[in-house]
Amino acid sequence: MIKKYLKKIFKKISYGVFFKVYGVIENSIEHSEDNRIKVKIITTENELSYRIYTISNGRLYTDRIQDTAAILENKIIKGPSFQLRKGPGAHIFNSNIGDNIVFSKGTPRKLRNLNGSVLSLLTGGAGNNNYWHWLFDVLPRFGLCSKSTNLNKIDYFLLPSLLKQFQKETLDSLNIPEYKRISSEKFRHIQAKELIMTDHPVMLSGNATKDILNIPGWISLWLRNTFLNQTIIDNKKTKNKIYIDRNDTNSNLLPQRIIINEEEIKKYLLDKNFTIVKLHETKFINQINLFYDAECVIGLHGGGFGNIVFCKPGTKIIELKSSTASDAIKNLAKKNDLNYISLEAKAEEIYKFEFPNQQGGIKISISSLIKVLEN
Repeated sequence: MIKKYLKKIFKKISYGVFFKVYGVIENSIEHSEDNRIKVKIITTENELSYRIYTISNGRLYTDRIQDTAAILENKIIKGPSFQLRKGPGAHIFNSNIGDNIVFSKGTPRKLRNLNGSVLSLLTGGAGNNNYWHWLFDVLPRFGLCSKSTNLNKIDYFLLPSLLKQFQKETLDSLNIPEYKRISSEKFRHIQAKELIMTDHPVMLSGNATKDILNIPGWISLWLRNTFLNQTIIDNKKTKNKIYIDRNDTNSNLLPQRIIINEEEIKKYLLDKNFTIVKLHETKFINQINLFYDAECVIGLHGGGFGNIVFCKPGTKIIELKSSTASDAIKNLAKKNDLNYISLEAKAEEIYKFEFPNQQGGIKISISSLIKVLEN
């Protein structure tokens, strides 16, 4: 009790010190209100428009979870800043700028001055370690910026995290030098000679939960054009049949999302010449090849299905899911001309978790699985 009280007092004092050093965030401004904020409008292949912001001597602060603030002379800039909040139906929204954490807590981290240009690829907490959000929320910002900026001339790339192997490998594939990569784990509060930020690639309506269900088509196209050409040797006569094993993912350790009779399913699929794949143990380049050469992909609802953007049209995708899980994978498959089938079951065990659509253990009918595989 005393320890908790002292921690609270220390935090209050430290916030006060940072307020003294860096000042109070006074109000917000539109990007059009200051000529030090330049905006370019770029249009993607399917005619969606995005803004690229370049802020001279801009400051950025992030809590690494819900809020990122672009700041100019202690005014938060509308547009590149975001503040994610839970709304009705557990949906996540980009809330009003006035809700940004910097108004109540300031910028309580040491300011790191970077003499050069910084491209921010921050996207909220999901981008820190989630493969799906890394693929669709983080990486496409490179694609957006490349339309208006020479990426080779950017001095630093501010990323949500650099701890995961897939993060390192995708950045290697993009030829981003290691010395230019900086992580929000250490760089939560920065000032740059030139701060570059983009609109969110997916969150177009402001409703993150809704928008993630419909990944814009240009993102799949950009991922394929960017990564397939580097990795694919299309000379295999035998096509892969793969089962995505999520047994040791963070989601299953809770446990929050499991197949109760998974061992039974694996045994059946192994007899049918399926390969059991643990994607987190598989190099990014090898994942691309696996999915590109797949004739059938089966797995429990999860981020690994993001790799279906690398599948050839007509590939059979069988998603095993609870009846409350979202249609994000279904919609992604349809947009990429894949043969999507779902096997759904009502969750038999419910675990308390923040997002109801990701809860529970399901039991998949083997007879139903046999039926969809034979069709």
